[in-house]
Amino acid sequence: MSRFKLSRKSLIGAAVIVVGMVVAASAGPPEAGNLSQRPTVGGAIERVLVIDEEGPTRPAFVQLMEGFREGLSQIPGVRSEVFIETLDLVRLGRGANDPEQAADWLIEKYRGAAFDVVVPTSRVARQFVLANRNRLAPRGRIVAVERPGDEGSQGAGLADYSFVSIAPCVAKTINVAHTLFPQARRVALIGQSLPHTLAFSAVVHEARAAAEAQGLEYVPLIDLNLSELCTRLRDLPPDAIVFYHAYWKDETGRTHVPAELLETLCREKSIPFLSSIDTYVGRGIVGGVCADVRALGRGLAKQVLEGRAGPNPPPLTVAPVPIFDERVLNRFGISESMLPPGSRVLFREPRLWERYWPQLVGGLALLVLEAGLILALLRQLRLRRRAERTVNEQRDQLAHAGRISTLGQFAASLAHELGQPLGAILNNLEAAEILLRDDNSAMAGELRGIVADIAADDRRAGAVLDRIRAMVRQQRFALRPVDVSGLIRDVLALAGPRLQAERVAVTVHCDSGIPRVAGDEILLQQALLNLIANSADAIRGIGGSSPVGADSSAATARPPGTIAIQAGWAGEHVDLSLIDNGGGMQDDFKHLSWEPFVTTKVEGLGIGLPIVRSIMEQHDGQLEVDNVPGQGLAVRLRLPVWKHNREAGLS
Repeated sequence: MSRFKLSRKSLIGAAVIVVGMVVAASAGPPEAGNLSQRPTVGGAIERVLVIDEEGPTRPAFVQLMEGFREGLSQIPGVRSEVFIETLDLVRLGRGANDPEQAADWLIEKYRGAAFDVVVPTSRVARQFVLANRNRLAPRGRIVAVERPGDEGSQGAGLADYSFVSIAPCVAKTINVAHTLFPQARRVALIGQSLPHTLAFSAVVHEARAAAEAQGLEYVPLIDLNLSELCTRLRDLPPDAIVFYHAYWKDETGRTHVPAELLETLCREKSIPFLSSIDTYVGRGIVGGVCADVRALGRGLAKQVLEGRAGPNPPPLTVAPVPIFDERVLNRFGISESMLPPGSRVLFREPRLWERYWPQLVGGLALLVLEAGLILALLRQLRLRRRAERTVNEQRDQLAHAGRISTLGQFAASLAHELGQPLGAILNNLEAAEILLRDDNSAMAGELRGIVADIAADDRRAGAVLDRIRAMVRQQRFALRPVDVSGLIRDVLALAGPRLQAERVAVTVHCDSGIPRVAGDEILLQQALLNLIANSADAIRGIGGSSPVGADSSAATARPPGTIAIQAGWAGEHVDLSLIDNGGGMQDDFKHLSWEPFVTTKVEGLGIGLPIVRSIMEQHDGQLEVDNVPGQGLAVRLRLPVWKHNREAGLS
């Protein structure tokens, strides 16, 4: 019983299917009025059929399809399957009005295929699609390309027909050419009537009208044999410009790709070629106001997508774009500033930086590195030479110091050797004084005076030798109470011969009641001697004194050299100052004057002030150096006062 029920249900379902198929078959093809009832799958366009009149490898058609596919991919979720067919009328040698031979095999090839959109790209392809619409795409829409001059009326009034047109741009190109080449006197038009008769007629009319408007002679090179065309091109005068439209087939029946033939024609004559199709830019033409073929393809895609779910959109016109080849512009000496606003310049020659920027950057980095290395080496060389010069100077100064040290040792030895004869002389003088003491002769008094003077000079010479031995002798630093007046007097006694020879006058002013200072008398003598020697050298350096025996007239012309020594005290310190009229010290040299072996004197060692500073540091004193405006240098020694507890604690 259950088996019978299942078979009965199966038979009923099969009968329903058969009846549906019969009804569908009897309905026949849909009428034109029902074309708007198009099936869609998930809202996506399933199939698009593009039919072109010529071959599919033409550069213009390739660019058109690139723009078309790019436009179809702009909306996510819409999947398009594009089929491309060409009638190949020119290559097959068939007339523009005889496309029926291609209809049968196209209909047979796509029998049963349901195209949502059919895109004819020329007038002949459009007529073919409209004539065979019910057989190719009974439920599909038509989005056509209409060129200037071949606009069709066959699709007017159809609910599922829309088109994209190209704005006329021949006249605009000729106007731009006359602007770029104002010396031009004639315009030659190259083209063929077939296969696009109506469109080419519009080009001829527009070119002739533009030439007349610009005052140029119109030279038609239309429907010529290729050999004759080349001859006519070579015969054109230099003041001509050429507008190239297209050339499809020569006198031998050989077909040509218009863009490829253009390169050959441009080599026939060195005159400007222009066109209104962007596919030709880069083939030898200057450029022109061109129909952007890729933009045309994107416009087709836009019409297809916008009409997918609603009524057909209004017709779309693609605006032309000024496009030029920079290489050809440079060959004819055309500046980019002469081009129309918004121009697109293609095939720019890479600039040196753009072409070789990695090498240039690397080379520049290498140059910078080498320059830095060279500068570093030069700096090291300069520092090395400076160090060598400093070492040489210090070596000379050390040699000088060694000679002075040797001289000091010799002076100490000489002082020791002279001490004995001076002592013998003094003994003899004392014996002479004793002998003359009881002599009452007339000459005895004068002789006693002479002997007394000789004895005094002998004692003074002995004292000088004692001071020299004390200064040269190495001894430990020992604080003692030092009388400032006696210190100045002893130092002047040592420096007196040089000061007299240099004719330097020394004035001394000491405040009354100056207390004794705490110090090592020998070291303090050395400090004062160094300062007095520096002042004498400075005075001699500016011509403030002259040695004994110098020209008296020169000496009177120079200002007299003076050194003022002042001693005063306040509180716990005694200030001992030396002021000369030696011109002072340069400001930029002050901070260097404390460095050893730094001097401005040719024969100096540069150790005077450093020694004085060291001595003052040993005495817990201070050393100050400053310029006296209009006079010279002032040096002040500040020494601590000797205190009673120190004196009491002295062993």
